[in-house]
Amino acid sequence: MTRSLLKAGFAAPILYFTTLVVASLTWPGYSHVTQYASELGSAAAPHPWVFNAGIVATGVAGLLGGIGVARALMATGRRWSGGLAGLALSAWGVGMIFGGVYAMPDPRHNGYGLALAGALLPALFVIAVRGRAGRGLTLFLLVWLVANAALLAIMFGVGSLVTRANVGLWQRGYALASIPGIGVACAALLRRRE
Repeated sequence: MTRSLLKAGFAAPILYFTTLVVASLTWPGYSHVTQYASELGSAAAPHPWVFNAGIVATGVAGLLGGIGVARALMATGRRWSGGLAGLALSAWGVGMIFGGVYAMPDPRHNGYGLALAGALLPALFVIAVRGRAGRGLTLFLLVWLVANAALLAIMFGVGSLVTRANVGLWQRGYALASIPGIGVACAALLRRRE
């Protein structure tokens, strides 16, 4: 059961980026540089269901992956940090589901901030596997943590770098710094279980 849940978590980044690419191909003139990803699911999009269905699928995969992460890490004796890491990933998944069910500009689109729990995942995962991860995984986790934190801070206005002319670009940068790490974390736990 845990293996299947971790495989769902591994699939979450693949689903997200596939959804982003496919949905953008249905909107001629859509700009990844100047537009938010969520605009692909808004009423202004020609086929919003493509994005919204993909984001819901991504969220379900994240929610299930979070349960798998919690189970796998808690089985190693890391009850608190493992449980919290799983909870953060599951909360991210629920936030993504909200994002797909409630299109922009609905205020529920942001899932009451639940997707931001994913920003805690790198730190919680580092704590949960400390002393038990190889050098390569440890280095990846630290890079994931720093890149995730830096780009999240920029998205929240630090440095005033994000403008309407480049918001999409920064959002894609943040997505690349945060979401693939979910797949790597789940894959590392899968490999450890084998």
